[in-house]
Amino acid sequence: MPYFTLAVSAALPERCAMLTDRARIADPAVMPVPGPATVLWRSPDGRAAVLRWGVGGEAGRPGAVTGAVGPGATTASHAGTIWTGDPTPGSGRTPVCARTSVTRVDPVYVVRVPGAVIVADRATWAAWTAGRLDDPDPLHVCALLNPGFPLGTATPFAGVSALSAATTLHVLNGELTSIPEPAGTGVPRLAAYPELAWREAAGSGLAGLGLAGPEPAAHGPAAGSPDHPSDTFPGRTLSDAARAVAEALVATVAPLRDTGETVELSLTGGKDSRLIAAALVTAGVPVVARTHGFADHPDVVVAAEIAQRLRIEHLVRTPAAPGQEVDVLARIRATVLVADGMLSAFENVGRPDPAASTVITAGGHGGELLRGGYAETAAGKPRTGGGLRAAIGPARQAMRSAEMFRRLTAKHLGLLRRGPAASYVASLAPWSTALARGPLPALDDFYLVNRAGRWSAAARQAYLIRERLEQPLFDDRVVLAARAVPLADRVSGRLSAAVLAELCPALSDVPLAGKPASGQPAVGADGADGAAQPPFDWRRQYGEVISTFMRGYILDVGAAGGLFDVVSRPAAEKLLTPPHADRASVWALATLACLLSGDYRRAREPSPHLSVS
Repeated sequence: MPYFTLAVSAALPERCAMLTDRARIADPAVMPVPGPATVLWRSPDGRAAVLRWGVGGEAGRPGAVTGAVGPGATTASHAGTIWTGDPTPGSGRTPVCARTSVTRVDPVYVVRVPGAVIVADRATWAAWTAGRLDDPDPLHVCALLNPGFPLGTATPFAGVSALSAATTLHVLNGELTSIPEPAGTGVPRLAAYPELAWREAAGSGLAGLGLAGPEPAAHGPAAGSPDHPSDTFPGRTLSDAARAVAEALVATVAPLRDTGETVELSLTGGKDSRLIAAALVTAGVPVVARTHGFADHPDVVVAAEIAQRLRIEHLVRTPAAPGQEVDVLARIRATVLVADGMLSAFENVGRPDPAASTVITAGGHGGELLRGGYAETAAGKPRTGGGLRAAIGPARQAMRSAEMFRRLTAKHLGLLRRGPAASYVASLAPWSTALARGPLPALDDFYLVNRAGRWSAAARQAYLIRERLEQPLFDDRVVLAARAVPLADRVSGRLSAAVLAELCPALSDVPLAGKPASGQPAVGADGADGAAQPPFDWRRQYGEVISTFMRGYILDVGAAGGLFDVVSRPAAEKLLTPPHADRASVWALATLACLLSGDYRRAREPSPHLSVS
């Protein structure tokens, strides 16, 4: 079972001791795995300490395939992202260190309190220690109702910030010593990859505080756009670039071969999990594939074909069907608890206190990074009888990009009260500027910084408490190799196709679920020609029983927790009038009601099952 790590660095030994004791006696109800909290280490001068919550596992994960970045010392966190540095010669003073990867899918949270800095890999634990657990950040509420995940560096707790991507942090005697900070923010700036620093500020809730930094040049096509003459790999072909990505993938999964375990791969009929399947087989890693769905669903049909060609075992797990019952309240409470309050209960992220698992699991999470993230959709790739048409023109790309960004970030502004809505929109201003100057690169970066760096990070934190999850497509080597490829080759799908051809040419003609390969029919719900029929999804198709429960829970518990200080109650009541037309937003409101009221502390209590019909 994984564990969580928290470090304290203070100006005075007494301050460090007080915060360390507070972290040690954290309420178990706010932590998703059993304790206890133990003090692993104290500095000789008493000004720094490292604590661990939970038991089991080895310190650090130097072989983790997502690019673990810590040194693997005995004080290192489970993901290797927090550790103690070398003592200052002659003084005995020891810094607390932290580092995030390019995607920061293993997050680090930082909070400054008077005379000290707290660093943790669990935002709730950091907030508890700092006394800010009941101090919500309205920008997080706005984000969860719009894109559905935190933006920039915001968390559910005011003053608790996610460390930026590709950043190394040193804290000595309660002071951040290696990363310059804008005055008054308490949030470290992006050190490596300065080209993303100004974009990282967007959506963090810190716009207008001097964080914007340098912006892209105002004239000429943006670097990485389809119109920009890339010189990243002068004289190299797409095949060369694809080989570099394929080699990075194989190198990333190769250590799994030495574990002696069979990897259980989540295999769908999409583009990305087949890449991981091919990389695992190429690296000689024992693997069995599993697919979630009914027997005639396209994902199951196509995944079976992929598994057959790779000669690996294929298992199918069946989802809930109409007429079954589900524990809705337990799902809401558990999602807040295990995902640190950063994902909606619409997502299935599991429950607290899971049984220890020895199975290593893997999946295709993060594959959009090979295809330009959100830019893939905005670029436009309409099909004709002769294959793909040329990409749409710059003006239409700009319009599509702006509309996509609006739908991603501002679709549900009508649910917010005027003041919080205005602050939230203002926080997005740097991204709007980026879109105006380079629409596709801005969407590519927005995906990396926010979708991968925040949504995937929150989901990963939840998954890791129940399984030994590996996500090779988030590894720094893979991400950097892919982002070095011109954006035009990524958004067109050429890079992904070329990487698959490098890994396993036999899979190149297997169609995507519900979509035809060039010159081939689509795989439909019955495995025959025709478009796929969507399967039953109780989260989107629940009936009167769950509708009634959701309305009552949100209005009652939400009011008690202060939800309607940020959300417009009349707008919420309209949304909650049966039948629910926007169930995803209903789930988000229920999640926020649970978070703000503290009801998630009851996640371990029994609750009644409700019919999905």
